[in-house]
Order: sequence, then structure tokens, then C-alpha cells
Amino acid sequence: SSSSSSSPPAAPSFNGAANGAEAHSQTLPPLTPSSHQNRFDLTVVGCGPAGLAAADRASALGLRVALIDPSPLSRWRNNYGVWVDEFEDLGLADCFNVVWPKASVIIDGPSDATRPEGIPLARPYAQVNRVALKDKLLDRCIKQGVVFGVAACAGVDHEGSDRGSVVTLDASGCGDDAPADQPIEVHSKLVLDATGHARRLVEFEREFNPGYQVAFGIMCETEEPHGFPLDTMLFMDWRDSHLDDKHRAMNDEHPTFLYAMPFSETQIFFEETSLVERPGLEFDDLKVKLRQRLKKLGVRVKRVDEEEYCLIPMGSVLPTLPQRTLGIGGTAGMVHPSTGFMVSKTLLSVRSLVDTLAKELKDAEKAGVEANVDDVARSVWGSVWPEDELRMRTFMCFGMETLMELDIKGTRQFFETFFKMEQDIWGGFLSWRIQPLGLVKLGAVLFAKFSNYMRFNFVWSALPFMASFLKSFATADNAFDSNKWGGLALKRTKPGAETVPGQGPIPRPDAGSSTAGRDGNPAAAPITSSSLDFESLVGGDVNTPRVASSLRPDREWIEFQQRKAFADQAPIADALPPLETDGADVVDVLVVGAGPAGLAVAAEMAKRGVSVGLIAPDAPFVNNYGVWLNEFEDLGLKHCLLHEYDEALVWFNDSDPAGGISLGRGYGQVCRRRLREELLGRCKDAGVKYLPGLVDTLTHGDGASGEPSVVTGTLLAGAGDHGGGEGDEGEDGATAASSKHKAFVCKAKVVVCGTGHNRDMLRYERGQPPGWQTAYGIEVKMPGHPFPPNKAVFMDFRQSDPEVSDTDADGMWRVPSFLYVLPVDEDTVFVEETCLVARVQVPFDELKRRLYRRLSRMGLGVEKENIIEEEASWIPLGGTPPVAPQRTLAYGAAAGLVHPASGYSIVNSLRTAPAFADAVVNGLKTGGAVAAAEAGWDTLWGDEPRRQIGFYQFGMELLMSLRIEQMRNFFKTFFGLPTRLSAGFLSNDLSSVQLLQFAFMCFVQGNNALRALLLTHLVSAGAGVRLGQAYAYPLLKAAGVASVGEEEGGGGGGGGHPDQHEHEGHRRVRLRRVRRVPLEPHGARQDASDGGREGGERGGDSRGRRRRRHAPGLALLLSPLARTARTAARHGGYRIAYY
Repeated sequence: SSSSSSSPPAAPSFNGAANGAEAHSQTLPPLTPSSHQNRFDLTVVGCGPAGLAAADRASALGLRVALIDPSPLSRWRNNYGVWVDEFEDLGLADCFNVVWPKASVIIDGPSDATRPEGIPLARPYAQVNRVALKDKLLDRCIKQGVVFGVAACAGVDHEGSDRGSVVTLDASGCGDDAPADQPIEVHSKLVLDATGHARRLVEFEREFNPGYQVAFGIMCETEEPHGFPLDTMLFMDWRDSHLDDKHRAMNDEHPTFLYAMPFSETQIFFEETSLVERPGLEFDDLKVKLRQRLKKLGVRVKRVDEEEYCLIPMGSVLPTLPQRTLGIGGTAGMVHPSTGFMVSKTLLSVRSLVDTLAKELKDAEKAGVEANVDDVARSVWGSVWPEDELRMRTFMCFGMETLMELDIKGTRQFFETFFKMEQDIWGGFLSWRIQPLGLVKLGAVLFAKFSNYMRFNFVWSALPFMASFLKSFATADNAFDSNKWGGLALKRTKPGAETVPGQGPIPRPDAGSSTAGRDGNPAAAPITSSSLDFESLVGGDVNTPRVASSLRPDREWIEFQQRKAFADQAPIADALPPLETDGADVVDVLVVGAGPAGLAVAAEMAKRGVSVGLIAPDAPFVNNYGVWLNEFEDLGLKHCLLHEYDEALVWFNDSDPAGGISLGRGYGQVCRRRLREELLGRCKDAGVKYLPGLVDTLTHGDGASGEPSVVTGTLLAGAGDHGGGEGDEGEDGATAASSKHKAFVCKAKVVVCGTGHNRDMLRYERGQPPGWQTAYGIEVKMPGHPFPPNKAVFMDFRQSDPEVSDTDADGMWRVPSFLYVLPVDEDTVFVEETCLVARVQVPFDELKRRLYRRLSRMGLGVEKENIIEEEASWIPLGGTPPVAPQRTLAYGAAAGLVHPASGYSIVNSLRTAPAFADAVVNGLKTGGAVAAAEAGWDTLWGDEPRRQIGFYQFGMELLMSLRIEQMRNFFKTFFGLPTRLSAGFLSNDLSSVQLLQFAFMCFVQGNNALRALLLTHLVSAGAGVRLGQAYAYPLLKAAGVASVGEEEGGGGGGGGHPDQHEHEGHRRVRLRRVRRVPLEPHGARQDASDGGREGGERGGDSRGRRRRRHAPGLALLLSPLARTARTAARHGGYRIAYY
């Protein structure tokens, strides 16, 4: 269609492939070497319309040009709408996708299915074909000799006025011959920053404080004809009667409008737009408004072909004029400050910029001298921003500030008056074509045509900026001040308007880098999603915590975690010889459980010359393990790491640097397959035998006479399909109880329980319940994610949600959680939301919601099909220790080797295995089974380990009492301690005396708030007393008062000597088999108050204790209790809630 056409377009259709759904396919000439003697005339950084057009025109004028961009062939994201006459004047009429002969503006009226004509604009409008325009410019650049550096720009250094500039690039993407360990330098006379709103290279003399145009749009197909006339582009529709009360109230102060491009009767582009606000509106609000608008219009969307997130900085200060780095497009302030239009103005400015640059360089060449690049830059900036253009932009900035002060009524009256003026006036203003005298005329005509109401409101809105406007307009400078009254006005704060932690964006870790722009620039990187996009992943509003009864039961998450299968982890039965199942042979040591702890201790025992059997389901390692790098190196297991990170980062609060705070310590992610193969290899080499089964009963023989212990259970016929998870005995369900499985009998002198958090084979002391560490994480494909691949995020305590105030929630407070990140590569990352420790078990679905809300606030999107793996981690921390000694030995988590204050266990289990094996084997050889049990328990829970664990539990109980600000305060002090103390605490390396030194240093270096917390916790009747008992345990034991009772576990009975209850010759432990409970559908949860149907059927003692052999069964016990605790647990005078 041409601009003079008065008939509708001939059924134009949206072609996704033709308009940017696919990348470009040109073969780009690679970057060639350069030096001071062999410089480019111009290096352009950025391959958007501005940069590509500049490279095209400069190369056409004979300049030697290099263009730098990490993805020069990627499609342009934004839809460009232009006035037809502007693009025709640029010679780009062949780059239209669709042309509409006219446009319209609707000011007000009912937002129903009727389509009012509105104010007609007799000026043709067009959608630019992004692919055609980019292809055209790319083809011309290639033909004219432009070379391309496919890399990110790391920075620019300007040398002397006769030496030019050096652009530094990341080596990746610069060709196979580029050295990967050093940056690439590009030498050129001048450098042009065309990085758009990222503003990578240009400098600003004052703070950049723009308004923001925010828009959300969809290119879609409707189920029925949408009803918009095909010959008319809807430029603005300010109606709002379609909005609900909440959003209409918002719209009164922050109005938005509809922008629509119809392509056919059922194909159309809809966009809800906020013209300009400071700060910009939220995309979610625009999405909701658009939904409500389309519903009122009767438009039902059949398919969305493309979504658009548009965030455009408008107005504010220009770059420092002049400067050595040249600028064009968004980075040079060429966005229309009152409308957001930019592309036509930018392409027009390219002409003056490049023509001036080429003339200056060629004049110097003709004169036989080196061009003075400072003088060249001054001339170029003068051509881009001459005085009349500066006055025009000042006028537009003044108009922008005034528009932001108007409510919906004022905005409507302004645009009704504006678009009823002569077309040469409003058209010239929108197209940057009106001169200063014309601007004065525009202001006078507007004021004359305004109603008295509008005159008053316009003057009232404009007055705070009038003095700065008049000065800058008269002097044609770059000094217009967007602050009211030049920054002297008192700011009125509305109730509740103060900044709330947990709201607004979270800076990405790469903010300020070459890949993400500068700190505080929300437009530095493309936006592809918002919080509403996570609804399908979370199952509800990501911003609103849901009541526990509406969440997926935690037991389902635990069962899901245990059922995982990994094809790369071979069956244990393929690696180890079989263990006899008839009890004919007696092994020296029988280890129950085949997680890291079970395999490690089995291998170490067998290395010492005793026969070892292993019983466990044939299950893979399913948990992700993070470890400190030096610890795995010391264990000789560095080859078992999947990823190594140079450092670990922490954030304590929102004021910390966007790039985080380094702990100065390397970190690693364990490869589950490699570690499992390593431990199985050690077991094989040492002669460990294996039986795939589930234990039913354990009967200890008479230790004095050397009678062996007898273990009976069910033999599992298959391998790898019985669940159970690592370090757990598995689940018995209908499959395990099937008659297809045979019974087994095994005999051993010593039995070691390595069943993880399953407590049924052991007896535990009576006392405090454990704390709970819960975490939900995903490994996900996230191309271009902001987490540096060589850095792990250890703790990010920047809050995902606002804190619940005491006045709003009757003293209820939010259990803190943090973000933990292990980057896999530049496009894949593992992200996890973790509750370090709490008295209540924070539901996995709540952690999932927090994680997605946090990612949304960081501007990161997650698509379901890109999720590689989900992880639900559930770790009891602390609690009562095992009764020591007792005949059944334990190792790993079952023996309390989980760090009560951090949740770490794998390194401690692997590191302690040799000493534990030495003690048990020596005891077995010198004194039999009873001596072996005493020696083993003394190694794990002797006087010194008991003091250490007692201190860690004291720390755990302190952490459980902290609110988010207190926890931030604690960890800021903790990581500020000498590394030997903070690292030693996390690694279980500090002696009981050193731990006291650690506590003293925390007290000294902490602030008064932390000191008060530590003192209060120390003198409490609970935690302080338990810490004292742990340190005084040898004295209490000698005095005969060390026993604190016994919690009934799978073994029952009392404590003391491991054989004292065996006077009748036998000690029998029956492990109850728990029938699988069918999974409940969503929403079908049992009431928490009666303990759940499972608990009611199986009974229990008066304290509600029930015995479970497997983690799923244990979850059945804990979930009802936790659900009750989540809503009304009492601790320290506060009501604790998971939200």
C-alpha cells in the first residue's frame, strides 16, 4: 500500500517468519586484526537499527568499519510503528509490512463492543518489516566491506587525540583462532555506541533519571472477527470503563491506553501502553488491563503468535556533550521524550552523524595529517545535537514531565485538544520536525484551546519545571532538571508509599557488566516475561502465599524425589557381587543403606580386612550436592566434581552490590554419577557384597557369647525401579509387599545403619524436636542467564516477598529463605530457594512460589519445557542424638552427622569414615560386637564430638529464632569473621574450644542488636542449658546424671551399655512395614487437627509418636504436624508462619 491509498489494505496478514520469528542467515565477514598502524575508521558497538544503519552509511562513504555485537544475526525484538511519510523520506518504503491509510484516537466512552470512530488522523501509518529492514542493511554492509566481531564489548579506552581508541572484546565468539585466555582489542579512530537503552559506553555528566514508557503487546489470532476496521490503525484508546474498581482507581492516577494494528479480520496486534511514568508501571498490571479490555470488547484470543515487552527510557539528561565516544539512537537520547518514538529520528540522525564524521576524516586525509579525534568528535556531536534540536528536546522533556503530572481526566483533555489541532502542528511535534518558533506556537495554540479546567491543571503541573525549562530553552544547553523546583521541593509521601523490602526489581548479578548494562538500568537487557507468566508453573498467583491446605502434600514431593531414575547411574548389582540371602554365611559387618555415607563406610570397613555386606534398594543418588572446593580436594575426590567455581557469592540485603560479595573461597558441584561410581568402585575393590532388599527385622544375638545379629527382610527382584532414594531404605508399598518378592535372612556380627534420616533402626535420646531445612530447586535451560558460570551463589538473602508487619498479621512473621545458585554453563543453571532452618516445615510449593517470584523480580523467565530437573530437599537438623552406645551402630545422617546449623553432611560423612571404620574393626577384632559398638559410638558421639554438636545445635536454635533482618545481621557478621573461623564452622573443623572463640568473636564484631540476641539466647532456659549440658557432659556422666531419657525409635528400650538389655540372650527390633497410601488429588488434603487418616489408623502413644521406616512414611507423620505449626506455632513470643 502507498501513503496516498484511501482504501483498506488487501487483507494483510501477519507472517511471523517474515517479521522476525526467525534469525537471519547471512554469512558475516569476520573481524580482521587491527593495530594502531592499521586502524578502523569507525567501530560501531551494537547491531540494532541505529548501529547497522550507521555501519551501512559509513561504509558506503568509503570508511573502514567494524561492527561489534554478541548476536548480530538475531532478530530485532520490538515491533516498529512509523508514520509512512517519515520512512518514505528515508528511502525505506520497501520495508513496510502493512500500511494503514489512516489512524484514529479514542478519548472516552463505554469500553464495549462498539467501535467509535474517535478523532480521525489523516496520516498513513505502517508497521515496519523487521526482517526486511535488517536484511537490507546487513546485505549492504557485507557488500561494502563491513567486518563483524561476534562478541560482547568489555569496554573502551581512549588514547591521545592522534591515536584513536581501543575497544576490548570478550574472546569468545571472535573466531577459532582467537586466544581464549585474553581479550581481543579493536583499534579505531572513532567509536560509536549504538547499544540502545543499555548505554554501554557513553558517559553522562549527571544522574540519568528518565521516565519510562511501558507496554505489553500480543500478536494474536482471534476466534471470531475482532471488529476493528482494517483500514485504520488505532493509535490511542483511552477508555477505561472495562476495568474493575481496583484497576480503574490505578488508572485514574496512572492512565494507560490501547494501541492496535489490525492485519486481517482475525489477526491483530494489541498493546496496552503506559505513555510515560516514573517509575514505570508493572507489566503484570498492563497484562491484567489488556485482558479486561479484550473481554469487554468481546474479543476472544485463539492463539498468541508473539508477546512483546517494551520498556523505553524517555527524557532525562543527554550524554556529556561532547565526548570521545560517539552515540546514536537510544544511548544518545533520541527517544522522543513525549511519545517514545525513536526509529525514524535515529535513522535520520545517522545521516548527519556519519556525513560529518566522513567529511572530517577525509579533510584530514587530504591535508596529509592525522585527524584530531577530539575535534572530530566535537564536530560530530554538534551535528547530531545542534542548538535547535537541543531546544526541541528540552521542550519535549518539559512536556513529558507535565504529562506525568496529569490524571486520566487531564490526559484525555490534553490529547483531545492536541489531535484536533492542524496536522502540520501535531504531526511536526511527533516527528521532531517542528522548529523552536513552531514549538512556541504549539504551546500557545494548546493553551488557547484548553478548557479552563485544563488550563489550570496544565499550569499547575508545569509550574514546578518552568524555570529550568525557560533557562535550558533559551541557552540551548543539556541542563533541563526533571526534579520539581530544581530539587528544592519537599516530597510528599503518601501513607504506605515508602519502599517495602520484597517489592520492585532485584538487580541481576551481571548488572554493570558488558552483558547487562549499568547498575540501576532496567532497560539494559531484553525483557521476556513477568510474574503472571509463572502462574501455570506455580499453580496460582506468584505474589500471594496460599494457605497450607491448598498446597500439594509434602509427602508427594518427597516421594517424587525418591522415585527419580537416572539412566547414567548403573545398578549396584552390576558393580558388586551378590550377598547370600539364606543366612548361611555370617559377615563381620552388615551396612544397611547405599547412599554416600553407607557406601563410604562399607568400603572403609572392607579395606580393613573384614567381610562386609550391603543391603539397600538399588537406587541412584538423587540429591544435588554442593561442597567447598578445598574439602573435596583434600578427600582426593576433585575428579568427582561436575563444576568448579572460583568463588562463592553472598548478598545480605538489597543495598549490597549487584554483583554480590565474594567469600574468597572456591566451591564445587558434585557429579552424582562420578561420586557413586567412585564409591562403588572402592566397595568392589575391597570385596563388599550386595543384596537389593528392604529390612523388616533386626534381632541382636548374645554379644557375650558371640552370637550374630539376624536381619530379615524382603528381597527386591529388580534394580533401579524401587525408589527409596539415596541413604534411605526405600518404600515398601504394594510392589515391595508383593508375593513376587522373596524373603531373605542375613547374619552379621555388627550392623551399621546408614539409612539417612530414617530413624527406625536406632534409639534416640528424648528432647527437643529437630529443625527443618527444606529447599525447592530446578535445573533449567535459561539462555543468557545473568549468573557468571565461574561463581556459585551461596546465599542471596535479598527478600523474595515483603515482610508481614506485626500490625497487619497479629505478630505473625515470615520464615526467611534465600536463593542458592549453581551455574551449569552460560545457558543452563540450577536455582534453589532454601529455608536454612525453621521450627516449621516450609512447604515445597511455598518455596517454589518464592523462587519464581524472585526470578520474576530479577527479570528471568522460566519455560516449563526448559526445566531439566526439579529437586525437593528435606533435611531434619539437630534434634536429639542417638543413644550412645547401643548395639546397632549408625553412620551418616542416621548417626547425626548432618551439620545442625548448615545442613551439610556429605563431606563430614566421607571424611569421618576411615576413623569410624578403624574404631569398629579394631573393637571387633579385640573384643567382639559389643566392643565394636562401644568404639564406634565413642568415635561419633564421644565427649568432644558431643560438645561440638551441642554448640552447632545451639547455633541452629538461634537461627530458628531469627527474623529476616536479624538473620541478615547474623550472616553479615559471620562472614566478616576471620576465614579460619567462618570456614571452620561450616566444615566441622573447629574444636569445642575454638567454637567458644568463634562465639566470642561473633559477640565482639557484631553490633548491639546481635549481641543482645546472643546473650538472650545463651541465658534462655532451653538452648543455653542444653549447650551447658553438652560441654559438661563428661562431668555429668561421671556423676551418673548425664542421661536425659530416651525417645522411642525403631528399637525402643533404654540407653546405657549396648548389651545391658540382652540378659535373655536376644534383642529384637521389628521394623514396621508401611503400606503405600494412594496419592491424593490436588485439593483433597486431610484435616491437620486430627493428625490425618494415616495416623488415626495406625495409632501411636500419648505423645503422638509413630514409627516409620521410610522418609515418605516419616513425611506422613510430619506433614499434619507441620501444617498445624505453620499457621500458629509459638516461639519466643511470636507466631511463626511459613509466609
